[in-house]
Amino acid sequence: MSEAKVYTNVKNVRNVTAVQNKKTVYKNVLASPFILKWPNVHTDLGQTILTQLVKTLTPLGNYKKECKLIKKSSKKSETQQQPLTIPEPDLHSRAHTGINQVTRFMEAYIAKKQINTNLVDRTPVIYICKREIKPLQLCQHLLYMAALAQIKLVPMPANAESKISQALGIKRACVVLLEIMEDKEESLRLSAQDIPYIDAPWLTNALEQTVTYRTDAIKTLKTTAPAVKKNSQQQQQQLKRKNQDDQKEITAKKIKI
Repeated sequence: MSEAKVYTNVKNVRNVTAVQNKKTVYKNVLASPFILKWPNVHTDLGQTILTQLVKTLTPLGNYKKECKLIKKSSKKSETQQQPLTIPEPDLHSRAHTGINQVTRFMEAYIAKKQINTNLVDRTPVIYICKREIKPLQLCQHLLYMAALAQIKLVPMPANAESKISQALGIKRACVVLLEIMEDKEESLRLSAQDIPYIDAPWLTNALEQTVTYRTDAIKTLKTTAPAVKKNSQQQQQQLKRKNQDDQKEITAKKIKI
């Protein structure tokens, strides 16, 4: 049996008496083999990818800002809409922003991949600011979808959401999916090669191979729980009931005699 781990947090303890009034409790925790782990990205690599991503997304933000300015000027002058001076970036049709848009793209991509496995013209990569997403369960499904589709998922470093949002010219952008092309976003494609795929053999090979199960791992967690103190009134009631029961037994014996 493995040793129990002790978890204590001094900041949450108000005083010494609060600790003394708690009792030690041991709980068994069953580990699940179906939990996926987020890819581990080195700090330097994460900063490099963030710099490349912001540089790639900046033309999209500039295009969006000019569209807004032209729309405002056309409303003020009440004339026909002026032509754009900046052409639409090629990445505009290959960039998907937000959890909902990325989820819809992933659903369609997985459906296409089941029919045609040779989708090599574009390489989808998901960039996610999971440190800024609260609660994290909002984007947890993307981890499983990326494992099923065998798509690279890149967790971004801290405070990356503000930089990405500024580059796109929007308020919030916690998830961005880019369909990277080899001749156009070469730096992002090469950086994504250093990110490992999400390992989920039970998910990717479930329909192709027989699944082998490992033995369950049971861990013992040592924690504390508040000691339940009975009220003096409850103690009096229990004592009163006990006296009544004793008196009934004595009367029953007297009747028998």
